[in-house]
Amino acid sequence: MKSIFSPIYWAFFTALSLVGTFAQSADKATPPERFFPIYNYQNDWLVYNSQYKNYVPFSQGVNEGARFVSLYIDLVKNRRYSLLLNADNESYLFLEGALQNKISAGQWQQLNIDSLHKIYKKDELLLTIYGSPGIGDKSVLLCNEKKLNEKGITANTSSNFINIKPISFSPFGNFAAIALVIMLILNAWIFNLNPLSFIRLINPIEFFNNDPRDQLSKINKPYSNTVIFFVIISSMMMSFLVLFFTANKLNLFSVSTILSEKSNTIQVLGDFSMLTLIFFLLIYAKYICMVLAGNMLNLDKQVDIIFIKIVQSSYLFYAAVFLLVFTLGFNHINWLDGIRSYILLPFMFFYIARFLALYVVTKPPGALINLYLFSYLCVIEIIPLIVSIKFAL
Repeated sequence: MKSIFSPIYWAFFTALSLVGTFAQSADKATPPERFFPIYNYQNDWLVYNSQYKNYVPFSQGVNEGARFVSLYIDLVKNRRYSLLLNADNESYLFLEGALQNKISAGQWQQLNIDSLHKIYKKDELLLTIYGSPGIGDKSVLLCNEKKLNEKGITANTSSNFINIKPISFSPFGNFAAIALVIMLILNAWIFNLNPLSFIRLINPIEFFNNDPRDQLSKINKPYSNTVIFFVIISSMMMSFLVLFFTANKLNLFSVSTILSEKSNTIQVLGDFSMLTLIFFLLIYAKYICMVLAGNMLNLDKQVDIIFIKIVQSSYLFYAAVFLLVFTLGFNHINWLDGIRSYILLPFMFFYIARFLALYVVTKPPGALINLYLFSYLCVIEIIPLIVSIKFAL
């Protein structure tokens, strides 16, 4: 009797052969010959999840319809290497949310890691490709270049970047508009409360008025309503500038350690209120120290005059800086990166100029008292300035 195992064996072998014919192995991206592949990012694709407001790993069964897929590229770890990008269908390349160029179908493109690190000055870069759904037609390889001048490679440098950067709407923008409205309301309220004092306090000429018969301090005491609200508004403008610098990664006085993560406008307003209170208390703590130092140097009659002029000059200076920063930020002008290293210079010039101006406009008769006044101004102006600069950065 003929064994039945032989037909079963041949049937199984035939079926296995047919399945093997239609089976497709995983696509393996092959770069041009002059590049040696080091790492394939095919398993590192990410998609943005609106529920978690963050990037999550690409899932085949869930995200197959996603047209935007992203990668995080370590620019420090991968120095001296190149990224090669390829897409079977026409796609578009975004770096850090900014459109860079078009990826032609079937054509490899090269991105130099060192150049990207120099341009973006970041340790990690977000790379996004927009094209057909899914990741099957997209390849990103980390490669080492063996030689130059290979045809078929499109080198991407900063010179041909389209660099269409989308306008980002952050909680800070909403907060800035709210802060401006609050300060305008307070200014209008002070003007209605005491229009004569308000007009004189915002008049720069009044700062240089040293007529003893017509001093602002005679009608405005440091603890009067008008002066208190001027201090509050000045504290608000100082707080706004600190938050603006912190939002742009310029952490003066390490203030970010006491701030929230600022994920929404309410939290930014909370930080704003806290910093305003801190600046307000510091200004009046300075006034108390001024009174104590003035009594020791027999300059108690000059304390109120100097404090009013300090409040007046601070209000005018910070109002000008606030309006400048608000206008440039509102128009999305990228001006801070170019002057990041010199950001404290305008504040230094202001405080030094105010020190000299205070000595001139409040100069009393008598050489000995002049020496006292100079020492007094050094204590309340120059020494705090030196200490502040030391700890600001």
